[in-house]
Amino acid sequence: MELYKKEFGPGPARYARKTIAKWRTGKVQPATQTFERFLVHLPKVMSYDLKCEVLRHFMEEYASKETYELDVTTEDWERKLEPLVRQIIEKAFTAQLPFEVERQLEWLGDGDMQAAQSILRASQAEEGRIMVSTLRDEFYAMEELLDQQHLKPKVTHMLEFPYGAIRLNVRRTQ
Repeated sequence: MELYKKEFGPGPARYARKTIAKWRTGKVQPATQTFERFLVHLPKVMSYDLKCEVLRHFMEEYASKETYELDVTTEDWERKLEPLVRQIIEKAFTAQLPFEVERQLEWLGDGDMQAAQSILRASQAEEGRIMVSTLRDEFYAMEELLDQQHLKPKVTHMLEFPYGAIRLNVRRTQ
């Protein structure tokens, strides 16, 4: 908002600050002029890091996200989960912004933003791989819980990726 105020003045900044929460919830649509100021003109003076953060937000906001549900046991979870995780991680490399967004926001097509998008995709894929690598410890703990004879626990575990989610229903191996 400080950058917006510096570029466009205190009046427009005050209006933006007062209505930004309504924009986020969809109660109010920003005026065309405000939209253009934020996403067309402001990027000309934004830092590279801020542009990268806006790019990350756009990619996560506009990319299609699917939610999957998978029934697994403490023995077969890796075999069942691996292909689905691979599919979701691959979305990091294939996700595209809608044509209309890219057309209106020409700065996203600049060379440095194309490089940032490649880096973003690789980092999101790596985030997914790291998350999955920690699952072994989590499944060890779930297995101990499920092995308690006096309990009949129902364990669900949610895996959240930038481009999808998997709900695991974990049961004891029979």
